[in-house]
Amino acid sequence: MNETGTFEEEELDYFSRLPESVIHHQILSIIPFKDVVRCSVLSKKWNRIWCNYPNIALEFRAPEEEEFGAPRSSRPRSQRTFLDHIEVVLEQCLFRKACIQKLQFATYYSSLEEFAPDMDRWMGAAIERNVSELVLQFTYLGPFCNPEILYSIPQRVVVAHSLKVLEVEGCRFDDRFTCIELSNLQRLKLCSCQVVGENVLNKILSGCPKLEFLDLIDLCGLSLISISCNPRLKYFCIHGFSDKELKRIEIFSPSLETFKYALQYPCAIDLETCTALKHLFFNNAYYSAHHLPIHYLLPKLLCIESLRLLHLHEYKAQGQFKISSPCLKRLKFCFPRSFPGAIIDTPNLLELDMSVLGACNLDFKFSSWNVPKLEKVHMGFSVKSFSTVYRAGLEGFLLKLHNYESLRLYIGSRNGFVQNMIIHEKPLAVLSSSLDEFLINVRLNSFVISSFREEESLPTALDMARRVLVHPVCLSLICSSPQSIELLYKNLSKAEQLRSRFNTFELVSTQEIEHEMDSAWKSFINIHSTGYHTATIIMGPKNKLMCR
Repeated sequence: MNETGTFEEEELDYFSRLPESVIHHQILSIIPFKDVVRCSVLSKKWNRIWCNYPNIALEFRAPEEEEFGAPRSSRPRSQRTFLDHIEVVLEQCLFRKACIQKLQFATYYSSLEEFAPDMDRWMGAAIERNVSELVLQFTYLGPFCNPEILYSIPQRVVVAHSLKVLEVEGCRFDDRFTCIELSNLQRLKLCSCQVVGENVLNKILSGCPKLEFLDLIDLCGLSLISISCNPRLKYFCIHGFSDKELKRIEIFSPSLETFKYALQYPCAIDLETCTALKHLFFNNAYYSAHHLPIHYLLPKLLCIESLRLLHLHEYKAQGQFKISSPCLKRLKFCFPRSFPGAIIDTPNLLELDMSVLGACNLDFKFSSWNVPKLEKVHMGFSVKSFSTVYRAGLEGFLLKLHNYESLRLYIGSRNGFVQNMIIHEKPLAVLSSSLDEFLINVRLNSFVISSFREEESLPTALDMARRVLVHPVCLSLICSSPQSIELLYKNLSKAEQLRSRFNTFELVSTQEIEHEMDSAWKSFINIHSTGYHTATIIMGPKNKLMCR
């Protein structure tokens, strides 16, 4: 403080005393770009530093009249003003810098004729400044979308040797490139793009010899994807492709370790030469001897560690699902409709997560499973499927587990409507014929959960409900001690995922709400609470106005 009683600027400016390496790597690098810009007002030094900051993230939204369809006569002027605004911003963020590390650019346009020349120039400026990470997200604001009105990446981008990461959304790729040389590109992500020509994708991938990570999301114009010229490819994810053009995927990559697949229609897959695969993920897949030959493929994958098969659909009647692997350690599968049964021969399996929500094959038997080292088990069944799997030997299978405490058993109504739930700390204590009888007699809009003691498990179970929660949800707790009840209540009331769906969390004694239970529910609580402590958590939904 000086003689007049005021603070000197130098005394207040503690930020300027920090080393630039700390400002760049420990402060600016972990906050959003808009906050980096705001930090420029902290001091003269910070203003100079942000002007040289190598990462740029910009999002430009068109004026409202563009978004909601202005008259055609007014659009060119409006778009030109919009593009001029972007030019002013880039003058300070991009053009004044000698080099940049990352450019993330998201914008909306309504006229390709106006938009493309400016965009080409801006991309060229980024390439001239040796950008290593380029993220482009474009959205067309017109009433319809076709290849002719999507922005095409300029030639300069596909020969940029400085690029290590390229992510493109909402663009068009055709066979106009004379050369594609992305010699240092390691990550490529194409999302909602139009590919014109069967050889275009192969041409792009051939120009990326160091590519390790590849994401293809909802592309149009492809009937075949064949990957054979990327010796370093480790990760490949493909999903979307809603137009049903894609018929076959061929991957000849001995280095591939992770493959993720999520399409909404049958597509043949060839992974036979991917001998280094460790992680396989299939979501919403159709399985058959032709489309997804898991029973044939797995024994050949000598490095496989985890397999996830979610929302599987039987393309043609194949009998029981077969999973055989001497290396598999983690297995997760979900059949939302009918379950054909499974024969599992995985002697080194450690973790199992299975969900069967539809009708089950009556010939299915747990005795056919070879899983001697199983440690963690999470099972989910509908009321409809539980009766069948129980008769298939579920109780005997679970009694052979080495670690009972790791068991998580979920049983829910098939209609997906949540109203009441039970959490029991010892799931094997309720796994008997009385549970089967209870599920037959209890109201169909109820859920039963056993051993969901962790706060993250219950939100996951509630998310299985397909309908909007409009009634309070009652959680009947059966625990070994009052401390366990208090801890569960505390964790659930703080769970972010639950707080987004419920306004209130109230812990009451089970006796207070006995009059609201049906006879089957009350009988089940009384039988299985002997030697345990009980309580109920009542969660009030956000949308109370919808409650009847």
